[in-house]
Amino acid sequence: MSRIALSLLAASSLAACATTGQHANAAGGNTLAQNSPDNAAQPQQQRAAARAAQPRTPDRRAREQITRQDMLTQMAFWAGEYDTFPNDLEAAQRFADTLRKAGRADRAASVAQEALQRFPQDRALTLTYGLAQIAARNPQEALRPLALVASLDAHDWRVRSALGAALDQLGRFTEARQAYNEALAIQPNDPGVLTNMGVSHLMEGDPAAAEPILRQAMAQPNAPAEARQNLAVAIALQGRFDEAQQLERIDLPPATVAANMQYLRGLLSDPHRWGDVGRHTGR
Repeated sequence: MSRIALSLLAASSLAACATTGQHANAAGGNTLAQNSPDNAAQPQQQRAAARAAQPRTPDRRAREQITRQDMLTQMAFWAGEYDTFPNDLEAAQRFADTLRKAGRADRAASVAQEALQRFPQDRALTLTYGLAQIAARNPQEALRPLALVASLDAHDWRVRSALGAALDQLGRFTEARQAYNEALAIQPNDPGVLTNMGVSHLMEGDPAAAEPILRQAMAQPNAPAEARQNLAVAIALQGRFDEAQQLERIDLPPATVAANMQYLRGLLSDPHRWGDVGRHTGR
């Protein structure tokens, strides 16, 4: 922090008495000029300018704590981080992730795609992009980047699960289950992968095959809510609506459960529409 030195004037001698008044006026003028509000504000302005010129850095503590908040709060936080630090990989990825989880899949895909132009080799960001495109029902856009990441990393079970979800949406169920089996070989009994496998059978119109897989997913620690919800669909499509309603009521309000059961009853007479049932998990 800079300091301004103050000069002190001393009387020279009695012989200079005739000019003392002039010197005093000059000294007084200089002192007033130095202590004027404009000059006093200059150091503060300089310090403020210096602080503004310094590059900002992310608040690590705030980024750690935001995970405890609800999804909309997280999305708003990461939007601000991405706006402030557009070249920050974590900000881009987390912003895209929260957008997808909050139901804004198209925007999530756009943010991830924009970030991939700056970080084209980042595998986690590529997975985020693929999941966003799957959530936006654009599986063809997700297929190539996910397949590329899977080919580069033989141990990435998450990208294989995501690849299976994209293949399911394209109706390529055999290939999808191959991807899920590869994921399970790396991460046995993962509830998210098992849920996606069950959904694959639901989409192909085979709820009886989906049921045991979804029950296995539900039995795992930290099973996603999608496992139970998809199991309810599998049970309902086999005509066991009372049992399906009991499962859905764990997560959903009665009005939503009633609407879902009515919709599923309508599907029983038209198995060709079953490709739209089931919900993959983004885990």
